[in-house]
Amino acid sequence: MDTGFGPTQLYSACRLTITHYYQPNDHTWEPCFGTGFLVQFPQGDNRFGLVTNRHLTDVPWRTQYKDVVVKSVKIEMWQGRTLRLEFTINDPQPLYHDDPTIDVAVIPFGPSIDTEIIGTPYDKIKNIDVDPIEGLMMNHGLSWPYLLECEELWPLLEPGEFVSFPGYPAWYDKLQTRPVLRSGMIASDPQTEYRRLEGDPTIKDGNRQVLFDAFSTSGNSGSPVFVAQRGLAPLPIHLTSSEGKFSPDGPAARLEVTGYHRSFLIGINAGHINDLDNGRDNDHAGLSRLHKLSVIMDILRANTSPSSGANTVRIFIPKELVDALNADAASAEAVESPRTD
Repeated sequence: MDTGFGPTQLYSACRLTITHYYQPNDHTWEPCFGTGFLVQFPQGDNRFGLVTNRHLTDVPWRTQYKDVVVKSVKIEMWQGRTLRLEFTINDPQPLYHDDPTIDVAVIPFGPSIDTEIIGTPYDKIKNIDVDPIEGLMMNHGLSWPYLLECEELWPLLEPGEFVSFPGYPAWYDKLQTRPVLRSGMIASDPQTEYRRLEGDPTIKDGNRQVLFDAFSTSGNSGSPVFVAQRGLAPLPIHLTSSEGKFSPDGPAARLEVTGYHRSFLIGINAGHINDLDNGRDNDHAGLSRLHKLSVIMDILRANTSPSSGANTVRIFIPKELVDALNADAASAEAVESPRTD
């Protein structure tokens, strides 16, 4: 079965280290950890948006600590399989939805990134000098045209479809700080609003939710959720000419299978759901909830700000890392090369 999942989905996840400051005691809290992913704002606004959960960035939203503010967000992300980037957004200004029950935050930054970005290569990188790299395309950021396509595909979404969500739970790949990909299935009707409890929505059971059958744990907060490809992609069928000769440039038909859609982003993980024991939370129920893509689109559209700057960054790759990788590569080539004497 072709799910449409691969490195693009896996490496869309960023590891977040979020630090908060408690003003009355002039105290910086221990950092909390989670997952996020990068998106573009609508066309005309060249900023990036870091999407994650509100409960990670807005402590007063869920607790009695009303004087806690987010101080910094450290982002660790991947450019393909071989280059990990790390940078920090200081004094971030998260954007939230007008609906206070929705657990989604978008932290805007850019279009130019003036903070120092440290690059850690895990393989020999060709054509890259030790000097700073000017300019970068975020390989695993989700573009605005892609988000619009996902929005158009949403009405095709049905219960029972297979989903995956990359992130940094407790068992992420700590050797090289890589995300892991978990999977599950849409459990509620995504074309309706899922609510766990009766009554008014709350911050733990908010609006625009979908229930999915998957085991989300600490660290998976803020993971993007993708639905798998469904059915077979349209297939071109090339026809022979009137002389009975085949030509790839000749006439062709198109075979389309009913019910097909590609893999696409459907929302953001908002956390797991516990069993209820006499009305009280008990153990993990093996279920999780996500907020729909439309929530993210609302926040981006409501906060669009035209900008003319280009997306530029400066990446610093420590010389000792480049030297070590080049030495390892040279050693491997020497071992593989046969002797000619």
